[in-house]
Amino acid sequence: TSHDYNTYVHSVNVGVLAISVAKTIFGGSDGHDMHELGAAFFLHDLGKVNIDWNIINKPAALTDAEMAQMRKHPEFGYDLLSRTNQLTEECRNIVLQHHERFDGSGYPLGLKGEDIHPYGRICSLADVFDALNSDRPYRKGLGPFASLKIMKEEMLSHFHKDLFEKFVKLFS
Repeated sequence: TSHDYNTYVHSVNVGVLAISVAKTIFGGSDGHDMHELGAAFFLHDLGKVNIDWNIINKPAALTDAEMAQMRKHPEFGYDLLSRTNQLTEECRNIVLQHHERFDGSGYPLGLKGEDIHPYGRICSLADVFDALNSDRPYRKGLGPFASLKIMKEEMLSHFHKDLFEKFVKLFS
């Protein structure tokens, strides 16, 4: 919270949404540690502690150089968790992969389809939804219905289709 309160609020929102999706998908399966997953979902933007606060909160479009810096936060977060031996490798991959897109257009690795861990896919959905739904320094939030509509009509190729459908059902 001391580095950026808005990122903190976003992280909590993403954590709650993502763990809700994970519980829906994995149910009572013993193969998934929901406490560990919850921690990883909440920490997905941890790498932003290494990004200049003025870039994170810039009230206008980022320059190419600023965007390049911002796009490093998944790797920064993954490296921090790895160096400190926090969470499992699967959960560290949530932090690394939360900006990967099913069509391969994401970052930092440009992973595509099934190469993205299911946990990373879940976090990506929750992250995009909250980013669209929430107020940002450069624009007002769209609201839940409009956010889901944009995700479906303009961004569906970014997500695993069945996972997106399960995500939408959370709101019914």
